[in-house]
Amino acid sequence: MRVRLWGVRGSLPSPITPDQARWRLEEVLSQYARLRDSNVPVTAQTFLEALPPHLAGGYGGNTSCAEVSGGTSRLIIDAGSGLRGLSEYIMQTAPATEEFHLYFTHFHWDHLIGLPFFVPLYVKGKTIHIYAVHDDLEASLKALFHRPNFPVPYEAVKNQIKIHKLEARKPFKLGDLSMTPYQLDHPDPSWGVRVEFNGKALAWAVDSECSRSSNDELGEDAKLYQNADLMVFDAQYSFSEALEKINWGHSSAPIGIDLAIREQVKLALFAHHDPSATDENIYQAEEETRHYYSELLKARRNSGLDAPKLQWRFAREGEIIQL
Repeated sequence: MRVRLWGVRGSLPSPITPDQARWRLEEVLSQYARLRDSNVPVTAQTFLEALPPHLAGGYGGNTSCAEVSGGTSRLIIDAGSGLRGLSEYIMQTAPATEEFHLYFTHFHWDHLIGLPFFVPLYVKGKTIHIYAVHDDLEASLKALFHRPNFPVPYEAVKNQIKIHKLEARKPFKLGDLSMTPYQLDHPDPSWGVRVEFNGKALAWAVDSECSRSSNDELGEDAKLYQNADLMVFDAQYSFSEALEKINWGHSSAPIGIDLAIREQVKLALFAHHDPSATDENIYQAEEETRHYYSELLKARRNSGLDAPKLQWRFAREGEIIQL
């Protein structure tokens, strides 16, 4: 199974500003100059690879969208602004594809705004299958394609769209993939999804405060995470910010670390970065999480517990994970 992240921001697209780009360029050039003056042999490529994420391109500014591929099947999770880039990629590399499958966790704007810019929606003969647990699935789409919000009416694309209402916590077979919706802790609400293929499992848990922390509280929804090869988890806030924003519907990486260790997740990616956070802020949150993880491992060793085999990092737009 292959997972590609086309958007990892939350709430609102957050493009880098010209001033931020200039500051970053100045910082990178200054570091290169210091290294050059120290007479350490280095190529441009090795220098760039050694830079921290906030200087080596940043984390990305598009909102939630992921592409999951397994066998001959492809599932798109959410239609944030990252869907536009995926749309262009599809039209360049696989323009003959006739059917597309989109799963919606929920219908907040940051997970929906890319749909009107999904080019196959306007190409005659193509079918866009849309899946969600919500009863108001089609009503939410109609609201998007409605003047003055958007000039193209829903009726113009309705024949291209096929609506599929999924049952909560029930597996649904999509070609070679299997997907099962599980409820997250978010207003309106949000439904994460477990996608499985060939013995591998993705747990998509973006837009969740994770206010239900124990297995007893989670109940059946705990199955979303159990033994997942990859968990994509909401870390919009730092831990201190999350404590200040109770009931806002978003979480932090340390909470995800604890959950991933308990459920024996192999790789955790933390996403849905806050729109007000600069790349430097996100990097700082990642460093704070690294300190938390280090202290957690130390505490477990002091208690005679095994160190968990968990890999984790903060998600970056465009990265590809092969499971």
